[in-house]
Amino acid sequence: MRVMGIDIEPGQSPSSSRTPSYSIVVVNDKGEIEYKAEAVPLTRILRLAWELRPGKLAVDNIYELAAEEKKLVKILSLFPDRLEVVQVTYVNGTFKDIRDVAREAGIEVQGKPTPIKTAYLAAVLALKGIGTPIKIKENKTKIIISRGRAIGPGGMSSNRYKRNLRGLILRVAKRIKEELDSHGFDYDYSIKRSKAGIERAVFTVYSPRESLYGIVRKMKGHDLRVEIKPVYKSKIEFGDAKKEAKPLIVGIDPGIEVGISIIDLHGNPLLLISRRNIDREDIIDIVRKHGKPILIATDVTPVPDTVKKIASTLNSKLFVPDRRLGMDEKMLMVDKYSTQYGIKIDDPHVRDSLAAALKAYYEISHKLNHARGLLRRMDIEVDEDKVLECVIGGKTINECIEKEIEKEIEDNESERQPQFSAVSHNTDNNNQIESLQEENIQLKREIDKLRRKIRDLAFQNTLLQKRIDEIKMMYNKELQKERKIYELKLEIENYIKSLNSLKEQLENEKIENKELLSIIEGLAASKLTVVKVSDLPSYLQINTSEKKIILLGEEVNNSLVKLFLADSIIIERDLIKDIETLYREKIIAESENLDLRRLLDDYRRSRFRTK
Repeated sequence: MRVMGIDIEPGQSPSSSRTPSYSIVVVNDKGEIEYKAEAVPLTRILRLAWELRPGKLAVDNIYELAAEEKKLVKILSLFPDRLEVVQVTYVNGTFKDIRDVAREAGIEVQGKPTPIKTAYLAAVLALKGIGTPIKIKENKTKIIISRGRAIGPGGMSSNRYKRNLRGLILRVAKRIKEELDSHGFDYDYSIKRSKAGIERAVFTVYSPRESLYGIVRKMKGHDLRVEIKPVYKSKIEFGDAKKEAKPLIVGIDPGIEVGISIIDLHGNPLLLISRRNIDREDIIDIVRKHGKPILIATDVTPVPDTVKKIASTLNSKLFVPDRRLGMDEKMLMVDKYSTQYGIKIDDPHVRDSLAAALKAYYEISHKLNHARGLLRRMDIEVDEDKVLECVIGGKTINECIEKEIEKEIEDNESERQPQFSAVSHNTDNNNQIESLQEENIQLKREIDKLRRKIRDLAFQNTLLQKRIDEIKMMYNKELQKERKIYELKLEIENYIKSLNSLKEQLENEKIENKELLSIIEGLAASKLTVVKVSDLPSYLQINTSEKKIILLGEEVNNSLVKLFLADSIIIERDLIKDIETLYREKIIAESENLDLRRLLDDYRRSRFRTK
């Protein structure tokens, strides 16, 4: 494996308006120099990286490539996909001088090294596995299937070509899906559809780009294009960076626009956002930045697959409501919470995700409060968050408290053991040994005392739990009443809607009856007449099912016919004569080479507008 080491030249800066230059050294797997150069621009470094294909790029300061993170991520994305970027001066979470790192690796360095020497040291140290990898890529890859060129307007052949092209996109998408399924990849799949078919398909595969080599291939043709792109982070991360984990309850409203609500174990809001077109890994990254999720919740049942997979990846317990949360219930919870914390929530996705988180929190809050109360009464120093996390995990409060006490005892004993061991080797310190033994006895007595206290509290807990169950039964009865009232309200609303619909239908029927009565009166007064469609002249064509009238080859307003029957029509008695007159005028007009359209328009204006 080759390793490329680089170092910026003296007096150069990536934030300068002038392009910086670098010293570069490439070593083989034996540490022998294969290539070296000075005053090399970044563009040549990129070209050499693609030509020589080193396995690692070693630097002593990653920000020598670019001063801003956004630009740095862009530059690193231009290197080959399989290239690992390593900062050799960041070791075990600590930044060190490259000379100190070299000495620890057994390499003597005299004085301040030149840029070419620094580049060499960086390459050799990275070859030895020293340093920390720079993480710029997410653990996911995008596969984008789209047409190779834009489709312009055209005739029937163009439409046929469009259909064939969309069919091709569909076939390729199906083939890639089969390959991913057969190799067991976890992925999300989205498509852009039109009336004619699929325009574009995107797979988000939750694996690095390297895992897809030989399975899915890039394609760039005249008609079709398949792109495979690793997804890059928005910020630089070191491979061993760690964050403190604070226990969280997370509500998720999945969809095209995802709602994410994060609260702590006291119910305090930590994050209330919605994001459009983000995938599972993006959601997981957002959550992990705020701590350790121990409960993932959603407001619907059955739980969506996306939420299940997120909970599984985060190793979190999944809260499943016993029923889908109603709109009124969610609004009530969120409004009360918003007032309590002085926040405003207008986004429906945030509202739904927050309602899910609050529902989960309210379900376990009495247990959490009970556990906190026990800890305060016992007045012992244990990690409260660990106890609460254990309780949410499903264990009893007593088991969780005892578990944390055991940890504290083990920690204390491990701290004291070296002191006792050191003393035991000194025969002159018998008094100190006796003192430690006496202290040990006192600690054991204190442990026994605490255990008795736990048993007493456990008994009190049992009594309180019975009382809680009784209160719950009363509360459930009230809740059932409220639910019944809510259901009856919905039923009444449905009846009102049905009644309004029937009223509207009745009004329409009244209008129809009035029109029919007018037609009957017209027939009785001989103002209207019934004519069979088959008896009409050829220049007057009527389609009774579609209520269309074609007069002299042109469609006219169907209001000329008072009523369409199965094979007959009802019209004004004089209308047939008027149409015959119009037809004769048309014949005369054609013989005199007159403008028929103008004649028809004039006649319509003079005749039909008066009707």
